[in-house]
Amino acid sequence: MNSPLSSATPRVYTPVSELHVHAEHLQAQSLSDLLGGSSTAAQQRANALAFTFGSLHIDLSKQRLTTETIELLTAWAESCGLTAKRQALFAGEQVNTSERRAALHMAARWPSSETPPEGMESAAAFCQHQRARMAEMVERVHNGKWYGATGQAITDIVHIGVGGSDLGPKLISEALADRPSITKVNVHYVSTMDGAQLLPLMECLNPATTLLVLASKSFTTADTQFNVRTALAWLSHALEVDEATVCRYQLIGVSSKPEKMTEFGIPESQQLVFKEWIGGRFSLWSPIGISVAMQLGLECFDALLEGAHAMDKHFLEAPLASNLPVLMALVGAWNSQFLNIPTHAVLPYDGRLKSLAAYLQQLEMESNGKSVGLDGRSVSHATCPILWGDVGPNGQHAFYQLLHQGSHTVSADFVAVTQRPVAACEKVSRALEAQEQLTLAHCLAQSQLFALGDDAIPPVLRGYMAQGYRGNQPNSVVLLKTLDAWSIGALLALYEHKVFVQSVLWNLNPFDQPGVELGKRLATSLYQTLANEPVEHQNVEDPSTAQLLHKVNEWRKQRNDKGSS
Repeated sequence: MNSPLSSATPRVYTPVSELHVHAEHLQAQSLSDLLGGSSTAAQQRANALAFTFGSLHIDLSKQRLTTETIELLTAWAESCGLTAKRQALFAGEQVNTSERRAALHMAARWPSSETPPEGMESAAAFCQHQRARMAEMVERVHNGKWYGATGQAITDIVHIGVGGSDLGPKLISEALADRPSITKVNVHYVSTMDGAQLLPLMECLNPATTLLVLASKSFTTADTQFNVRTALAWLSHALEVDEATVCRYQLIGVSSKPEKMTEFGIPESQQLVFKEWIGGRFSLWSPIGISVAMQLGLECFDALLEGAHAMDKHFLEAPLASNLPVLMALVGAWNSQFLNIPTHAVLPYDGRLKSLAAYLQQLEMESNGKSVGLDGRSVSHATCPILWGDVGPNGQHAFYQLLHQGSHTVSADFVAVTQRPVAACEKVSRALEAQEQLTLAHCLAQSQLFALGDDAIPPVLRGYMAQGYRGNQPNSVVLLKTLDAWSIGALLALYEHKVFVQSVLWNLNPFDQPGVELGKRLATSLYQTLANEPVEHQNVEDPSTAQLLHKVNEWRKQRNDKGSS
């Protein structure tokens, strides 16, 4: 009689199971082993894992993987149907299954001189029409022909938005408007619902020359609605006109809901529209970016779109094994799902990129921070890691100690800029060049130390330096030749497509955010409670929240009693 073991079904190997076996094998090798000093094999590996696209260069050689790993990861992507799903994305099919929508943010940067993919034609034409309308508004401001309610020309823009309506434009403004001499109009960003960003602007800006840009896809987001109401009250009071007049002269609306903009009082001539198939966190390229165009000019905004479009074409056409968004996605999935690394640090070595980590936090965690697949079943493995970060040199004086000698394993992207042309006298230029070289040296040194740990310490210094650097922390280095509009456009599109690829690998919908919506609904009913308004939907009661509400009301009552005495 045969035993149960002798008749057992042979183990079936899938791309995922092969990757798990491969990961167990690689655990015996450290990054020091893989980098291997000056050996020929190590040099060949480094060359094979370095990629250049235009003015971007990406080095993956400090990741805990081999060329065999890349082959296995690519086979996994192919088994998930990535090629067909990539085509479906660009063809405008309903890849956002829960909301039954396409995801065609690429259409917002598709140039009129190129034929769009089949299925994208009408979307691209609509975006190009809105871009032309946006250009007219921008030129009117730049030519000094947009007048406020009292007849004075506009000098300042207050961009009111939150999330995707704020993070992208603000990132570009910080990155490219680094000197007053290159800005055409002043732009100020307001996003926090507490009014803390708006109050200082009301004290220092001239209300007669301030134009509001209300950027809100849904036109219902509470943060944005409260900020614009306060801003309108400020302008109305200061200019001694009613709010309807302010709306007619000093308010631009950008939304996917033109009917709501009209109801709000924004003239149709001051409305810019983008469609539901552009998600908020993918909307920088749409009229949401009008404040960037106002500040930096249409030529700069067009170059931003051109860089992103170049990455779109590369993602659509390049084979998976040499496709940069695909490779970035595969490496990220390898780290989180197979090497069990739960967090990922974004470390730009350029102060102009101080908001890059925040931008990528929303892009990646709001897209793939999910544990329920497209089939409605719970996912049984890790998906998107927790993203965080800061400007690298600042981080060196804050949290790098933990990264180097703590007990947590972290993956990282180091982002650096190799050149920064500055018009200055020779003495200042030399000083700035030295700072540039110092920053790059720190970036490369920290990347090396993350990977090699104690092995990065030169032998001559090992007796004099504290050791205990863990090393073996996988990281990628992304070099930008210069921080210009084309480069940052390509960089952000690279990360966008990385998100899509990972959603395919993990069978997720990256274009909805149901977790965000529930929190908003709960907050609405609590606000109604605090404002003594009728409550539409009573929240689930819990003693913790009840005692917090009690304390808030107690302190508010004390304030009101004091004010009335």
